[in-house]
Order: sequence, then structure tokens, then C-alpha cells
Amino acid sequence: METNFAPAKRTDRRKFKNQIFAVSHSPIMNTLLKVMSGLIVVLNETRQIVAMNHAFLKAIGVQDAEEVLGMRLGESLNCKNAQEGVNGCGTTELCSTCGAVIATMTAIERDKPDEQICVLSSKKDGIQKDICLLIRSQPITIEKNRWILIFAQDITQQHFWTNMERIFFHDLSNMLATLLGYSELLSEEMPDNKSVRYIRGVSKRLHDEITLQKSLSQYKDAKYFLRKSNSSINDIKKEMILIVHGHESLEGKYLNEIWPEKNIQIYTDTFLVSKILQNMVINALEATKAGGIVKLTTRIEQRHIEWEIWNEDFIAENIQKRIFQRHFSTKSNIGRGLGTFSMKLFGEEYLKGKVYFESSLNHGTKFVLQLPR
Repeated sequence: METNFAPAKRTDRRKFKNQIFAVSHSPIMNTLLKVMSGLIVVLNETRQIVAMNHAFLKAIGVQDAEEVLGMRLGESLNCKNAQEGVNGCGTTELCSTCGAVIATMTAIERDKPDEQICVLSSKKDGIQKDICLLIRSQPITIEKNRWILIFAQDITQQHFWTNMERIFFHDLSNMLATLLGYSELLSEEMPDNKSVRYIRGVSKRLHDEITLQKSLSQYKDAKYFLRKSNSSINDIKKEMILIVHGHESLEGKYLNEIWPEKNIQIYTDTFLVSKILQNMVINALEATKAGGIVKLTTRIEQRHIEWEIWNEDFIAENIQKRIFQRHFSTKSNIGRGLGTFSMKLFGEEYLKGKVYFESSLNHGTKFVLQLPR
């Protein structure tokens, strides 16, 4: 039988009925279909569906399992390519790049599990819909019968937003490159202009912020490549005040800064250190009433350098216990709750320092960043 990828031949009718009987009367298979979560399909070695769980039937909008038995996965999902091919799912030219068929054939031919992304256009009742599935295949032998378990997860929305995120960072990087270029030209033409120097500094800072966010977004496991160098306390101070001194939270309030007179050297990632301090100071300013004071104190110890940010506001005890918890925030907006979490992540996981806080009614609140020298 004609095919452009996977074998087109299907199991003869009598043998297929015996396979359905074997699966339906297998305690192991019935337990798997009931216990395992998600969308599950059981295929025979000619890639035909011999069993499925209720979640899969619900997902494809079918009530009677008899309608699906004997089909191949793409056919049950109303894949446009499967409908157009003479011999169905897996046999057209485009099927050679289909993640579902590839994962299934790996399990059949190599007796190995596989995981692939399957992108298909589903066409039903004249309506076409693009779907993205994460497919995991697992060969299994039960009572001398060999089956292919297919676990499917609909990641259509996740995949869409991932692509949109990439487009966003790509376009933003292009615009920022232009901004940096113009700021460099302005700096060369007006080297003594304070506003130009500030614009150039903020542009470079924005570039670092986007690089960080792009890295975290790309790796998803919060992986970030440290850019350590021989820096100084003054370098960290300049980076921090570049953002804080122009921030709206400082309006009507006072920031009392104590930095060491001697410019102490430190080997670290200046951008990350200033980012942590920036978050601590802005959080303190946002929690401070108009006319109030926030204090930043730098202490140089023999083995470490310590920054303490204080304000008079008290953090309620029930909130204190969750202050560094990811996604937790006292603000109701969706997407909040990463500020304090990132302090802990950057300060301890990446910079190998210590981040902590203390809060009481009598002494207010202080957040501390401590880094080894």
C-alpha cells in the first residue's frame, strides 16, 4: 500500500476484534486507563486505536468509543493531512515531520519511549483549528500483547504565548539596539551633558534587564549566566541610583544613603547586586508614607559586605512567613509576587550570599543583602 512515511497497512478485522477484547479484559490496562491522568490512547502495532480513556473522548468531542476504535491518532483528531491522504494518518508527505507519528514509530520500531511536539490543523464540520500537542509514546507488553501507550497534552496556548514571547523579545531587542546607537551618538556629540549621560546609562541598564529576562524566559528553570568581574562599591552604587533616584516611589519621601568612603573592590555581578538593592529600596519606598524616610546602610566586614535597607513600616506576621514565596504578593494584581522571590533567588542561588529580613512594630522593617568578599 502506498505511503510516504509510516506503513499504511492496518490489522485485519478479526485480529483487531481480538486485540480490543484483549485490552478491555486486561486488569493492568484498565487500571492504567483509569488511574493515569491526562489524555491516553492505546495503539496496536499498526498504529490503530484499541482503547482510550474518557478524558481523550471528551477532548475530541466523542461520546461513543466505537466511533474512534480502529482509527489512527491523527484521524481521531480530525487532522487535515490524515483526511487528505489516501491511506490516512502517517502516510502523507507531511507526516514525516509529524511529532505524533515520529514518537509512535520510535516506540514501534526501536522499542523505546519518545517525546515529540505535534502540530496539526484539525478540520471538522468545515471549521479548521490549529492544535499543538506534547506527545509521549511508551511501548508496553502485557500477556504477550504489545501495545503503544500514547500520552497527549494540549499545549496549544502555552506554545502560542511562548512564540509571542520570543517575538516580543526579538522586536524589543531591535528597538533597544537603535536606542543604544542614538544614545552613543548623543554621548559623543555632548560628552558633558548630564541628561545625555543619564539617557545612555538607562539605555544600557534596560539592555541588561532585557537580557536577564530573556535568559530566564528561555531556560524556564531560572538559569542565568553570571557576568562576574572586578567591580567596586561605587560601581554598584551608580547602577542602583540610576534607577532609584528617578523612580516615582521616591516622590515626597527621603532616601538616606550611607556608603563607605573607601571604594572597596568586590568580585561579583554588578548588575544583579544593584538589581537586588534596587528592588529592596523601591519596595521600602512604596511601603513608606509621604514625608517618611528609607535608610540604606552599607557595612564592610572582614569576610562580607552587607547592605541594609530600613523603613518604619511593619510587615504583619502572617505575611512575613510567605514574603519570599514565589507568586505571593500583598498586591492583588495578577503577575505580582516575583520581586521578593527574585531577591532571594539572585542573592543566594546565583551570588552565593544571604538575603533575609526582620520586621517588628518597635523597630520597623529591614531587608539585608550580604555578599562574601
